[in-house]
Amino acid sequence: MNIIVCNNTYLTKMTSMPSSSLAQNQALADSIACGEIVLTDCYLLLEHDEVKARAVIMKDISYIGYLTIEAITTKELQTFLQEIQKELNPKQNWFCDVYSDKKHFPIIQQALHQCFAICIERESYTISTYPIDTSKYKHTDCTAISDTQLLSLIKDANESTLDTSIQNSIRQEGSHAYAKQFLNELTDSKEKRSMFRILWHQEQILGFVCVQRLSKEIGGIGYIGVRRQFQSHQYSSILLQIAITIAYQNKLDILIADIDKKNATIRNNLLATGFTKDCEQYVYYTY
Repeated sequence: MNIIVCNNTYLTKMTSMPSSSLAQNQALADSIACGEIVLTDCYLLLEHDEVKARAVIMKDISYIGYLTIEAITTKELQTFLQEIQKELNPKQNWFCDVYSDKKHFPIIQQALHQCFAICIERESYTISTYPIDTSKYKHTDCTAISDTQLLSLIKDANESTLDTSIQNSIRQEGSHAYAKQFLNELTDSKEKRSMFRILWHQEQILGFVCVQRLSKEIGGIGYIGVRRQFQSHQYSSILLQIAITIAYQNKLDILIADIDKKNATIRNNLLATGFTKDCEQYVYYTY
């Protein structure tokens, strides 16, 4: 086995791994083509010139993504991950995740358990999008308010969140710094800003929901939050309806929502809105 940084010779093989979904392979290829991901951040495990594992380093969000393996052992994957970790900035709290429906899931999970200190269990829900009449609700994109107001909105949601991943990030980075970074991730393109929806009652903000494009036809809910004083009024269900409609209008056929396993409130809202549980998600952190 040989560990290398990807180059053009292996680009096609890296973006067409049999154990990866077609959507994820295509998303990786598209991200490389548009310059969002560079080959020098892509690591490969090779055997007889064939790609046996891949991982992509996303320095701006401290994330190891697109982790996929073919038929290798837990020890081989563990060695691959440990070699990659040697190249990472130790001051950043790196994370990686795996879904229970991923091919070779047990091997990936075992290796991640060995290479990371913290594991947070989550659940993934999906729905096929369709148009919902949300005209009776006032909602705008995030450009309707200032960046300062947006930051305050994110901080307010973070302070009352039941999401362990967000709580962990706040402990490590601080409330303001994490909210600023998170806001940048949610609004760093015109499309993201248009799908960042704010729910209003007259001139008062009730909450927000962010839809993000994960691939050509698949979207994800990047964040959903209701201001603390309105959290007992079922506004989450309205925001989910808005998210489904926004995804549909942007030609996203499937909408995914990943939640903390302990968050019964959002789980119940997802189920009531028509989402179904798809699989488990395990998120691993360096510390």
